[in-house]
Amino acid sequence: MKADRPITVALLGAGERGALMFGLFAEKHPDMFRYVAVAEPDRQRREQFAGRFALSKENIFQRWEDLLEKPNLADAVINAMPDRFHYPSTMAAMDKGYHVLLEKPMAQTPGECISLARGAEKNGVILQIFLECRYLRLYSEIKQLVESGGIGRPMSMQTTENLGYWHFIMSYVRGFARRSQDVISFLSAKGIHDFDIMTWLADAPPAKVSSFGGLSYFTRENAPPGATERCYDGCRVAATCPFHAHRQYIKPGFPQVPLSLMTGITPGTFIDGYVRYPHLRSLSAYNLTATDRAGRLAELKSGPHGRCVFFCDNDVMDHQVVNIAYENGLMAALTLSAFSVTWERTLNISGTAGEIYSRDFTGKLEVRQFDPKVAVRRKRIRFNPLFHGGSDGIVLLAFAKAVRKAAKTTRVLTGADEAIWSHLLCFAAEEARTRDTVVDMTEFRQRAEKEANRLAT
Repeated sequence: MKADRPITVALLGAGERGALMFGLFAEKHPDMFRYVAVAEPDRQRREQFAGRFALSKENIFQRWEDLLEKPNLADAVINAMPDRFHYPSTMAAMDKGYHVLLEKPMAQTPGECISLARGAEKNGVILQIFLECRYLRLYSEIKQLVESGGIGRPMSMQTTENLGYWHFIMSYVRGFARRSQDVISFLSAKGIHDFDIMTWLADAPPAKVSSFGGLSYFTRENAPPGATERCYDGCRVAATCPFHAHRQYIKPGFPQVPLSLMTGITPGTFIDGYVRYPHLRSLSAYNLTATDRAGRLAELKSGPHGRCVFFCDNDVMDHQVVNIAYENGLMAALTLSAFSVTWERTLNISGTAGEIYSRDFTGKLEVRQFDPKVAVRRKRIRFNPLFHGGSDGIVLLAFAKAVRKAAKTTRVLTGADEAIWSHLLCFAAEEARTRDTVVDMTEFRQRAEKEANRLAT
């Protein structure tokens, strides 16, 4: 295809990620992306997306199967459907010759993940996984520091994923990722980003993994006296509850994070949040269909986001720890926690000649070396939390550029092959946690390969 024209895209799933984030990018970069088709089961979302991008009537579908049964409608597919549809829909799209940008996780079993990577190779198409953290400037600079030998040989790594209590109750208590039957696990829904960064920085396959975790707080037993099943049903603690739906979804702005902690935010964040896309100031923009106040209130009074956080049907962990031993001797630990004010990842690496400390939300990067004559290096790298640090757009641009080349040898930073280990770690860590054991990753991958072989027959 011509390198100076936008790639045409069929969107599978016009929900929060598909319509909101990917839609905003297409509007900002019409020279790179043009939506020509959509498949979305929810009528309101489907019609909104179709009208927004002036799609032809014949290119609007309720079922993804119907879209993919048609002769190819676009250069590529962006797959933003719920996790349970990722494997069959992506495999079908690749078999039709579509390049695919797939939301994480790739699939719901280890074998399905490997099967998808094989499918991309077999069909000679690009399969890029939306693991955006490798594209963040902060982690790109850390990668360069490690590869340059700036801290010697890396020996240990500690990553803490502080989800922010407000984000956790939005997505993992009331929202789409609250049940393991829908998202597999807390790790596959969130920790996979940390596994991807850690394995990328370790530059070695994982050898062994163990894990511990539990759902300890957001349960019925911890509901305060006077709490009701739904926030708008006369809850007697509404005035003081930090989790109340009205406080979280209706009031705009950035109320959960003190301004003193927002020193690393890019100026563009405030322009986006208060000028270009003011609806993004409220969590309702990411979870509710209605855009007007009356419509949002109606959804909260009847939908899942209006439930008390202590009376939901959630079963994913609210805190978890994973320990990883890599084949090159590096030891790593990941902590995920719902109990923080900011949604911020800290990543620290200790090497034989120095240390790296980082915090993504506040944009801090610090490098210390053992030589006392070498000054501590400190740097501020700005972050846009509305768009995953700004990396959402970078991933989409990388995908568009790769599709424009459309060569079988074209590789992307988060292609399916590069993303396999981060996915396998999610499944292996859950096996380690539920069976109270240490999982050998070589043996685990062998089992996954056998599963992929069975899927191919």
